[in-house]
Amino acid sequence: MAKAPALKSKSGRAAFIPPRAAEAVRLAISSLLAIAVLAVALNAQAPAPAPAQPQAATAATAARLRGFLPAAAAQELNWERQMQALPQAASLRASLKRLTAQPHVAGTPYDRSDALYVAAVFRHAGLHTRIVRYSALLPYPAEVSIELVRPQSQPLANYEAPIPGDRFSAMKNAVIGFNAYSPSGDVTAPVVYANYGLENDYAELKRDGISIRGKIVLVRYGRSYRGIKSELAAAHGAAGCLIYSDPNDDGYHAGNAYPLGSYRPATGIQRGSILNNNYPGAPLKPGQAYPAGEAAAWKAALPTVPTAPLSYTAAEPILAALTGLPAPRSWQGGLPFTYHLGGNGRVQVHMRLRMDFRYRTIWDIIGRLDGHEPGEVLVGNHRDAWTFGAVDPNSGTMVLLELARALGRLHAAGWQPRRTIRLCSWDAEEFALIGSTDYAERHLANLRKQAAVYLNMDEGDFGPYFSPGAVPSLRRLIYAAARGVAAPPVTPTGSVIPPPGCTPRTVFDLWQCQRAAAAPAAGPPPAGPPPIGVIGGGSDFEPFLDYVGVATADISFAGPYGVYHSLYDDFHYFRTQEDPRFDYGVTCTRVMGVLTMRLADANLLPLNLNDYAGAISRYVAELQHKQATGPGAQLNWPRVETAALRLQSAARQFSVRARAALTGSAQHPRRLARFNAALAGFEQNLLLRRGLPGRPFYRNLIFAPEITRGYATARLPGVSQMLKEKNWLGASVQLRYLYEALQRATIRLQTVR
Repeated sequence: MAKAPALKSKSGRAAFIPPRAAEAVRLAISSLLAIAVLAVALNAQAPAPAPAQPQAATAATAARLRGFLPAAAAQELNWERQMQALPQAASLRASLKRLTAQPHVAGTPYDRSDALYVAAVFRHAGLHTRIVRYSALLPYPAEVSIELVRPQSQPLANYEAPIPGDRFSAMKNAVIGFNAYSPSGDVTAPVVYANYGLENDYAELKRDGISIRGKIVLVRYGRSYRGIKSELAAAHGAAGCLIYSDPNDDGYHAGNAYPLGSYRPATGIQRGSILNNNYPGAPLKPGQAYPAGEAAAWKAALPTVPTAPLSYTAAEPILAALTGLPAPRSWQGGLPFTYHLGGNGRVQVHMRLRMDFRYRTIWDIIGRLDGHEPGEVLVGNHRDAWTFGAVDPNSGTMVLLELARALGRLHAAGWQPRRTIRLCSWDAEEFALIGSTDYAERHLANLRKQAAVYLNMDEGDFGPYFSPGAVPSLRRLIYAAARGVAAPPVTPTGSVIPPPGCTPRTVFDLWQCQRAAAAPAAGPPPAGPPPIGVIGGGSDFEPFLDYVGVATADISFAGPYGVYHSLYDDFHYFRTQEDPRFDYGVTCTRVMGVLTMRLADANLLPLNLNDYAGAISRYVAELQHKQATGPGAQLNWPRVETAALRLQSAARQFSVRARAALTGSAQHPRRLARFNAALAGFEQNLLLRRGLPGRPFYRNLIFAPEITRGYATARLPGVSQMLKEKNWLGASVQLRYLYEALQRATIRLQTVR
């Protein structure tokens, strides 16, 4: 791969200098040596797995393992106990330190070096490992220059200042602040402050008589995906879009700024892609470019307004100079003055952007541990980062690597999963989920035939709060895993601080305590288990849930995290602010290990379709309730409600027959295989092959990213989108598609015997 030129910002700081290929090779060799040294150390300190003899297990304990026959449950508990003894804080720390040694934007030599490191760890763990290369259109910034030109001339920095004591923040080979897939442009125009840049914000400006056309809009990060902010700016005629981080959202108003705390310091910049919807086009081999037809589709999908990010230090001179109407109270941010709307020409900014669009090679790493029956469990995390990526994503990558080591040692001691396990290290997620999307498209037929579940980690470990999201069929398994893993150790100097009066024994206990501590003091204590959110968008689970149709979960330990996508997301930040002892990294590995092993080992897949069908009924009822009056009330809701109730009934009957098939599996193994196939393929019944309105890639009729927010989840997305647009005919059509999908799912469950 050709080396990109060394480019300078106005300050003289290097704008973007991908490292030399020789340096990448040196790092790869050092990585292999580090793996060998680490392996010796781990073999010395980690307990060796005991022989594969089942531990004493009561009938009640075995019964809690959903989908297991009693003897298999006892064996499973034994192997899980051994697995949980294997993750080591020192190993996690070494992995994270290696992964974050340099900035590693997708497609650069350091990204390749990290890919080789991950592959070496997988191979050393005994996994069959493939390096899969793709060609991807990745824009790098050749120049990003933002300057205040009126009322005075002032360059606005697009890089971060070093933090004393953090040597990584002083390194000069990180990419400058930019928004990927922004077009190039040279714009000088008046500035309008537009709050978060949402549709209702533009409506407020219109009511105030302020035009956006031909102006540069200044909006703050938050409340929606940055690509939607750029898209809405274009839709309202803006000439440019600047997105800044306000201290009220993730800076000093939220908590102590780094290095005193976890929140964004004054010069922190949130980089990120602004490509909306999915990465278009079929997967390409290295060196390939799209043919003319697909290239035209690419061009049509690209953002049209020059867009760039700013720190709040860089945005402050613009906001302070704006005059005109004061911004509404809810629009006021955290800087020490009143925000005004501007738009009167008294403040002007010059944006000059030059983007280097090229096809570049990216690397997915796939490690495989073969099972002895059909079916696959996939566990994935992306590896690329905008800078060092200590939290996002490499706190998840270190867990993935530690999981590989643990499963590999179990396999060497005699454990073999029932279903094949694939550990997946994706590339170019930050640009547009490219590595995972290309893999899903290239292997679509096999995934629909074999894949049972996809487990995702992105920011795997950045705080004390267990934060899972999942489709409803996986919720009970997640609760069971949380009950089966010990809470992190509570020590005076450690990172684990439970709420007062809480002495947690398990992750589930800690989760419950934290939930109770967050509840209003005057209200009743929260009832039931902690809620598990449904997943929307923004990470590599999207192609599996929304395109392939696979049950999906996203697992992390979360907490305060204000340096997202900035230079400061580095190893020093992580070990001083997030998980100093790597306690949560160890715990996250154990939880992921339990989830992976139970999904891979269960005689009957532990997916609860009763919960899924019940959730769908609730979603239909909630959406109908919002349409109590007006044209939306005239839609054929009763037919869909009836279909949802029929699916609930079919799911209950299916579960009864599935338990019988499990009990009689020794005599009728093929019958159990039919039930497993129906469980694994359930999500595919809920797909609309033509895709959601305006979003052909997104095919799931139950869950999708919210179209005007991006990361948030839309339930029943086709219907809800049409209702929001007051497109009653479109809503009727989408309601019919939903009805047909529920009917399809019901018939499929009824026919399995």
